[in-house]
Amino acid sequence: MPTRIVQMVVAIAALVLALTMTRTDAFAHSDKESCSETSANVGKMNADGTGVSCDAETGAPNKATAKATDESVASSEALDGGNSASSASGEGAEADALSEDGAKATATVSGANAGAGATSASGTTKATAKGDDSEADSFIEDTGGGEATSTATDGAEAVAEITSTGGGDAVASATDATAMAFSKVEGGGGGKANSDSSGEGSDAAAFAEGGGVAKATASKGADVTAAAGAAGSCRAIANGSGAGSEVEAQCDNTGSVVTATATKGSFAFGSDSGPPTCTPMNGGKAKVRSPGGNCG
Repeated sequence: MPTRIVQMVVAIAALVLALTMTRTDAFAHSDKESCSETSANVGKMNADGTGVSCDAETGAPNKATAKATDESVASSEALDGGNSASSASGEGAEADALSEDGAKATATVSGANAGAGATSASGTTKATAKGDDSEADSFIEDTGGGEATSTATDGAEAVAEITSTGGGDAVASATDATAMAFSKVEGGGGGKANSDSSGEGSDAAAFAEGGGVAKATASKGADVTAAAGAAGSCRAIANGSGAGSEVEAQCDNTGSVVTATATKGSFAFGSDSGPPTCTPMNGGKAKVRSPGGNCG
């Protein structure tokens, strides 16, 4: 992550407080605050704790907008042609958006103690958290562009990130308390990583590089991982349902396709570099289709 981005992310948490202390016009009389700036650094906070900050000073013109209601905080920072938008509602909720060099970042949160963060060194990031204690975060840390989108609902957590050049598409969606979805495009060369998790305790993770495609879907407490990495395109698709189910699909060779499915606490592991494993449990199913062999 560029040093400047790290510094900006750390600074965001203190930004609203600092601006409140230094501006005599910062206090208002309602639980709604907003700001919109293209070249200035402003902040507003009222007595109940609802606050916003918009920082568009560096490398103007930029676009920074923020809206907050119901004792929440929203902050937007845009640098060197960036476009940042944040919106927050609900007691203790926080939305932070940071963009630079023509990138776009959007963070939207609703629900008590929920959070959303979007950071774009390039490309487009969008983070949306809905419901109490939900957390959504999207990051693009390098200059290769791409899109990172995270959506968390009803107390879940979702993270989507692109950590290297080459762009790509990272999408993470999670629903229900303690559900987790994580998508990451890494290692250069782009790719597509898509994770979807629903149901308490479900965990879906997708990793892509080198133009590969990874898709992980978990429900009802399953633990699912899909990983795709190749100097070209390969596809890894993993689906799991039911508490205790574990599923992994991995591909590393150009053009190969690996699919793995497990239900009701079963186990399914497939790759394009070795034999598969299928272990049905509790009347469920385990199935793998891969260049390394089939089972189930």
